[in-house]
Amino acid sequence: MRKYIGERVQKLREAQGLTQQEVCKLAGLEISQLQAYEEGSAVPSVGVVINLSRILGSKFEGLLHGGGTVSESITICRSGTSYGGQQGNTEQGYAYGTLTRPGTVGHVMEPFMLSFDPQAPKGAPITHDGQEFVYVVEGVVELFYDGKNYQLKKGDSAYLNSSLSHRFHGLGDSPAQILAVVSS
Repeated sequence: MRKYIGERVQKLREAQGLTQQEVCKLAGLEISQLQAYEEGSAVPSVGVVINLSRILGSKFEGLLHGGGTVSESITICRSGTSYGGQQGNTEQGYAYGTLTRPGTVGHVMEPFMLSFDPQAPKGAPITHDGQEFVYVVEGVVELFYDGKNYQLKKGDSAYLNSSLSHRFHGLGDSPAQILAVVSS
């Protein structure tokens, strides 16, 4: 998935006659970030994928998974697996895997399993369209939301408006995992 998201970004950008500089200005990205995404050497965070999908006129799931559609109304993702494989080293300090079949018609939410290395540096707070629901599966995470910090432990959850500044960061000595469901 790492290379494919970047390839889709590049193809959409070029099809619209947009330069990397123009997209970066609209998305609030450094040119080196966009180049790394398009080359496949870096993984955009979920929030960045949402912002790029808006700028490039694509649906979030289309940019994330591609343009194909699946007619099943149910998606089952077995324990320990991800439909898109594990994506890591985002600028937000987490790795993620998608938990739904790419391109399923009618999906309005995207579920992810996010893993946080508490040793990773904190990413900058982000904003994007939509809402998020998160549930801490393992460990402890810090949620920075709209100027305040919250500590979420295993079993805690939060529902938030993604258009307000937010960031998650792993705390403690061991990795943390959260289930995140994003609508955009």
